[in-house]
Amino acid sequence: MDVTSRGLSLTVAAAWLAGAGCASRQVVPATADAPASPAAAQTQTSPPTPESVLPPISQVKHEALQERPIPKNGQPTPNKSDDTETAPTPKKSNSPEAAPKSLLNDDKPGAAAKPAVGLTLDQAINFCLLNDPKIRAGFEAINQASADALTASLKPNPILFTDIQLLPLTRPFTVQDQGGPPQYDFQVSYPIDWYLFGKRAAAMASAALGVKQSEADYADLIRQRVTQAALAYYDLLEGRALLALAHQDVENLRTVEEASRKAVEAGGRPTVELSRVRLDLLKSLQAVRDAEVVVGTARAKLRALLGRADAAPTFELSDTLDRTFVGDPPDVEEAIELAKANRPDLRSLRVQIDKARADMDVERRKAYPDVTPQIGYTRQFQRQAIGFPDANSYMTSLTMSLPIYNRNQGNRAKAQSVYTQNILQLQSGEVDLRAELEQVSLEYRAAYQTARAVAQEQLQLAGQVRDSIVKAYAAGGRPLLDVLDAQRNYRDTYRLYISSRASYWRAVYRFHSAIGGEVTPNARQPAQSPAGGAGGATAAPVGP
Repeated sequence: MDVTSRGLSLTVAAAWLAGAGCASRQVVPATADAPASPAAAQTQTSPPTPESVLPPISQVKHEALQERPIPKNGQPTPNKSDDTETAPTPKKSNSPEAAPKSLLNDDKPGAAAKPAVGLTLDQAINFCLLNDPKIRAGFEAINQASADALTASLKPNPILFTDIQLLPLTRPFTVQDQGGPPQYDFQVSYPIDWYLFGKRAAAMASAALGVKQSEADYADLIRQRVTQAALAYYDLLEGRALLALAHQDVENLRTVEEASRKAVEAGGRPTVELSRVRLDLLKSLQAVRDAEVVVGTARAKLRALLGRADAAPTFELSDTLDRTFVGDPPDVEEAIELAKANRPDLRSLRVQIDKARADMDVERRKAYPDVTPQIGYTRQFQRQAIGFPDANSYMTSLTMSLPIYNRNQGNRAKAQSVYTQNILQLQSGEVDLRAELEQVSLEYRAAYQTARAVAQEQLQLAGQVRDSIVKAYAAGGRPLLDVLDAQRNYRDTYRLYISSRASYWRAVYRFHSAIGGEVTPNARQPAQSPAGGAGGATAAPVGP
């Protein structure tokens, strides 16, 4: 397999991580009407050029996106696992707070839910794989390692030596006044120590492991960049939802302000109540500006991960935070075994140990002498110079270094030290892996429990309580303190709802990234404690 096809296979395999958000996520092309052609993807000879830009969504083509069909409605298929929980569908209502999905779909307050017409998470990850310059730069490391392997496989060139000597300088050579005789020589030498002592074979073995190491490093780079793209996507989703909530909070306070103003003008309320409402309204307007900054920052971060360096127009997102939960993760010990089998960075550390062992063999063989045989032809012009017939002759010789003082002791010791260092680095990586998995597992479980605890019914209930108190306040039956308290309770509940789901999906992607693949739960029971673990789990690895 050549370098290009190997690199493409890495990219295709890593594109699997686009579906790592949940066991039911489908990797889908941009549209059902414009499926990508596998043959078109196979004709690529190198990663996308730096001049490539984010194409229209309808033009997305990627070989990895042909494996699973897209539903007609463009939405991910719900998880069929027994350990899934779907957020309840809210009842139809004309009030924006009764339809929390609308806030998770649009930046504007009270907007109705829209069909998915923006950028999906799968498409965002696909764009990252195709256009991210860091990923393309990482691919060049494979080309460089393959070039080193080609260099190591090349045999040495023969050396040609030719000369003409014993030419007359101050007088011509004659039979009476002899000199010379002049002659010319042709000699060819060729080193053979690379074959006798296996120097070339050892170098080729080391370079081949260097290619494997670069492939593992490239797969790990893809793992990290895809994870960053997924996290940035959910950061933007969360920011947009919080911005919509801030807009809605402003609209609600404007309603309270209007009711309070009318009551003050009618003499039924003191002026201080109107001033207090206006202070809260100013705080809400500041919250809107802060939320706009957060959205702009998240959008810029995601745009950079998509490989866009230009001032691209603002793009929309079509996914929402209201998706089917995938359940709790496997226990830490099981996750560690999955990570050891699938993490490309650990695979790279293991290959580095093998390569260091091969480098030790390379340096040991370099201590053997250089051996160069030589064969030559000589033509002597004797007739004019000394009166004898011209003569042809040949010669053979052998040149060999004598490794008396320099037996490559320094490089051999260095190679031994590098080998020991790589073993310790692998041990350090496995120690860090346990700490990382314990952390992401705790985050995953906590986010899962929090997301399950905050349901849409609570949002509807908080909204109904707030609306009833506002109406009672407008009728003069409730104090302002109750109105502001209900507004704050609704806002905090909604913010918790949004943040808990965003934190959950970020935790899902961090966990899948930590184990190097997507976990597919097997026979997990919904009533099971998150700390328990009946049934097993498998992980689809990332990389070749």
